Amino acid sequence: MRTSFKITTLVFATSLFAACSPETASMHAQQPVVQATPPVYENIAEQKAGWITEDGGQSQLDFNPQVDILFVTDNSDSMKSAQSNLVRNIDKFSDGIVKNKMIDYHVGVVSTWDSSERFATTKKDKYGIGELRFIKDSKGQPYNKRFVTRTEKDLMASTLDIGVAAFADGGPENEEFFSPLIAAMDKSGNGQTNDGFFRPDAQLVVIFLTDADDSNSNISVEEMDRKLLNFKGGRRDKLSVYGVLTKASDDDQYKDWALRVHPKYHPECFDMTKKTPTRNNNSKCKAGFGPERLEQLIVNANQGSDLTAKEIKEKYIMSIISRNFGNDLANIGADIKVRTLAKEIFLTRGVPVVENGVIQVRVRYGTPDELAAGKGQIIPQGKGGWLYNPEQNSIRLSGDVNYQYKDGARFAVDLKAAILN
Repeated sequence: MRTSFKITTLVFATSLFAACSPETASMHAQQPVVQATPPVYENIAEQKAGWITEDGGQSQLDFNPQVDILFVTDNSDSMKSAQSNLVRNIDKFSDGIVKNKMIDYHVGVVSTWDSSERFATTKKDKYGIGELRFIKDSKGQPYNKRFVTRTEKDLMASTLDIGVAAFADGGPENEEFFSPLIAAMDKSGNGQTNDGFFRPDAQLVVIFLTDADDSNSNISVEEMDRKLLNFKGGRRDKLSVYGVLTKASDDDQYKDWALRVHPKYHPECFDMTKKTPTRNNNSKCKAGFGPERLEQLIVNANQGSDLTAKEIKEKYIMSIISRNFGNDLANIGADIKVRTLAKEIFLTRGVPVVENGVIQVRVRYGTPDELAAGKGQIIPQGKGGWLYNPEQNSIRLSGDVNYQYKDGARFAVDLKAAILN
């Protein structure tokens, strides 16, 4: 009897892999055949024998999507217009997140760092490395809180407007982004400066805003990626990194000094034997210089999909001088919303069976009372709904389901299953 069950399960899993669809490629699982007219059950108690329910009383079926969004912002003198552009368009970025009643969000900002002795002795602001800035109102008046939540949603723009510091006033010259990001994570918990911002189950989103690149060669891209991944318990699906950056092809006037084709920073591009160095225009110099370390971190951190490195850059990086700055920022916000609302429910009461080419599963969303009565919103199978992952024996809910929001709502999964024991 045990051997028979193993064969049946193998055939079932194999059949799911036989018809690949784009929606399931990143999960390495195949979407089962979708019934044209799925069965409708008015009440679970009236269903045929063999149906069981993973009910909404289990914590994994609760739905409290959380996201912690950390801006790592360059506050050097050249960033004034870019910061202003961000503040002007922040509503386009946050609209879908703020208006979605399901999402519990934290938004905070830390500034770039400079490990030089000059910076340590001349910087004028009071913030240490990786410390979240206090939130503030439109008049610049600070609150005794370091990150924005739904309660302070109207303070997001003013909080992210951290201003710039000129070099003469102690502003950063050799901008670092990895070191303050690591420090921000290290200063979370146990009553430390950033206590309460990072939450274990939340989606972590890091957004770099700069016209420079990370300048601290003591921290490799691989090490930074590893620290982020470890911080999220090894769950790549809980991590995403974006960049609002300059690009190699952009004109030098939009770049930080260190990214410009300039003899001080790129002597390989010039004939240095002459009194006045002249441009030699080798192939590398013709392409210009961009934030290679930040770009590589973004590629590494967003692995796990079917996107190529080039496609990851196109999706997760926008130009700091984009003519469509607001729309590009809105696209990042929309992507964060989808990633935050995605959910995976692991089935504990058996493996779903397939009858007449149709997987015997139904997913419902509603209040505990609705679910107990066999009611609730029916979530469709397929794109914009749920998919079954046989490798994990789980139901994967996409982040673009059109939920009919109800306070305290949960999920229930009804299935006809082959019981494991």
